[in-house]
Amino acid sequence: MFEDICWSDVLFKRVEDPFCDKCRAELVEIEGPRCKVCSRGMERDELCGDCEKWAVHPELKDVLTSNISIYQYNPALKEWLKRFKYNGDYALAGCFRKELIETLKPFKKTAIITPVPVSAKRLMERGFNQTEAMLECAGVKYERLLTRQNTETSQAKKQKHDRHTGENPYTVVKKLNGEQIILIDDLYTTGTTIRRAATVLKKAGAGGIRSVTIGR
Repeated sequence: MFEDICWSDVLFKRVEDPFCDKCRAELVEIEGPRCKVCSRGMERDELCGDCEKWAVHPELKDVLTSNISIYQYNPALKEWLKRFKYNGDYALAGCFRKELIETLKPFKKTAIITPVPVSAKRLMERGFNQTEAMLECAGVKYERLLTRQNTETSQAKKQKHDRHTGENPYTVVKKLNGEQIILIDDLYTTGTTIRRAATVLKKAGAGGIRSVTIGR
């Protein structure tokens, strides 16, 4: 259960759009043809090269039905994520509340919405899970289905090859019975994080799994 009032009510109550015109113009929505699985902008609606490789991965294939990303990961979004996640600017959690509400609206009654967790170490460093913060400021109810072990290096600091290897850091907290799951994260990069989380959810009994991220 969550309080009816969250930080967005205080910070953004009278602000229709939390971004100024200049900042809003710097964010680039993903529009037009895109990869049918990961939302990467494409010339045609087809699979991108990365998703073709995922489709034959021995452990992580077929675990993710699709990913919906809202914005391209450009310098403006990179700076927003840096201030939000690494500088601890919690006020930014409400910036994309409208986009999250609209994107998740079709799934609210048919799926369990669950955030990708951070490790206990990362939670202590930041003081909050950025994905949970965004959901709470959007007023979206969610359920914590996953925990994450402490790891020495974050995914963002790893090379692409290294992200695809290593032990799965996620654990499911309860058994599932065919439920549809929507995984929420701030950023889709290679898809490793989302697919590792989806893999353990599948093994725990989940049905179809999709993901929603702010950036791609």
